[in-house]
Amino acid sequence: MIVSRTKQLALGALGLAAALLTPPALAGDAAMLRIGDKLKITFFETMDIPNPGAGEKGAEAAAVTQAFYQRVDLSGEYPIEPGGTIAIPLFGSIQASGKTLEAVRTDLGAAFEKTFGRRGGLTVGVTQRAPVFVAGAVRSPGAFPYTGGMMVIQAVALAGGIEKDQASATHVVEVMRELERRAAIRDRLKNALARKAVLIERQGSGANPALGRLLALAADGEVTALLAGAGRVARLEADLAAKEDGLRRTTAEAAATEVDLLQKRHAAFVAQLNARGERLKTIEALYARQMVESERVADIRRDFIDMEARKREFEVGVMQAEFRQGAAKEATDQAGLRQKLSLEKEIAVLNGEIAAAEQSLTTSLNVVATYAVGQGDATQQYQIVRMGPTGAQVVSAEETDPLEPGDVVKVVTVRATGRSERIKAAAR
Repeated sequence: MIVSRTKQLALGALGLAAALLTPPALAGDAAMLRIGDKLKITFFETMDIPNPGAGEKGAEAAAVTQAFYQRVDLSGEYPIEPGGTIAIPLFGSIQASGKTLEAVRTDLGAAFEKTFGRRGGLTVGVTQRAPVFVAGAVRSPGAFPYTGGMMVIQAVALAGGIEKDQASATHVVEVMRELERRAAIRDRLKNALARKAVLIERQGSGANPALGRLLALAADGEVTALLAGAGRVARLEADLAAKEDGLRRTTAEAAATEVDLLQKRHAAFVAQLNARGERLKTIEALYARQMVESERVADIRRDFIDMEARKREFEVGVMQAEFRQGAAKEATDQAGLRQKLSLEKEIAVLNGEIAAAEQSLTTSLNVVATYAVGQGDATQQYQIVRMGPTGAQVVSAEETDPLEPGDVVKVVTVRATGRSERIKAAAR
């Protein structure tokens, strides 16, 4: 088939469209692609359109005209995934990492032809490269966009430049943290000693070593404030315990009064029951001599039986009241023992806290922050961590060495051997 002028124009239009649709290739496109790169891929396909004017305009007119259109279902931006592939609809995973753009373009064309049974056009361009990472003795470590021809010194500049005296600053911070930690330990120790001193005074044990230790650790004004604070808490606890004791004593006294009252009522009722029993005997004797009727005897006997049942109820009530009295007395005794036990336990816990705090203070006194003081200026060394076929490789680098996408630049500060200084935390 003779190519018509229309077809030639269409081919030219295709080339122009491809040029317009293809993103500007970033510097370094000729280099191998890497994981993290992002590709813009555009697919085109031809379509034959019948030319109704063929045969009327001479032999040069073609029977069909070829039109070109973009496959929007396949075109788009595709990142190179951690496995080194790009995922194209209908094509599956296509290996891209470690290949050039031209090689990826060839593989995509072959996949298109295999899938659809015909050839298609496509363009491939890099829109984003894997970032460069900067770590170590820099002001703002992190990830930065890769640009073509980037050098080590440029990446360091993006990270804010070299961090000066980083080692010294780190040790100074550690010393300040140690001093703050030590001050917090001293505060806990003084509060524990004040609490223990108040509890010992509440016990009435006599000697109070906690107070002596507190006086040696803190100033007089601070000791007064600490004891006042601990005393307020102790007084509140003592008031609460006194109210609970008073309630228990009141309960015990009420139980004792109830027992006494029930016992008196029981004794009076027993006397009445005995009198009713004597009367019953008298009536029964008169009935034996046929001097009273049997109904009267039966009534008196029923009254006597009822009174005996009530007597047993009185006895049960007395027993229950005596049990409540005993329980109230036992609760009062146990409460006193629990208060003493709670006091002893709290003092034991405070002893543990005091011992731990004193041990921490002793350790803190021996903590020494050592930092190197160089005899000359510190120097920086650069290392590049680069992923290769066999894994990560670390190589020494200079400021002007070129970088590749995905490289990690590590800046190391090296100081000459010098003297050492030791900083000891003060006792106070």
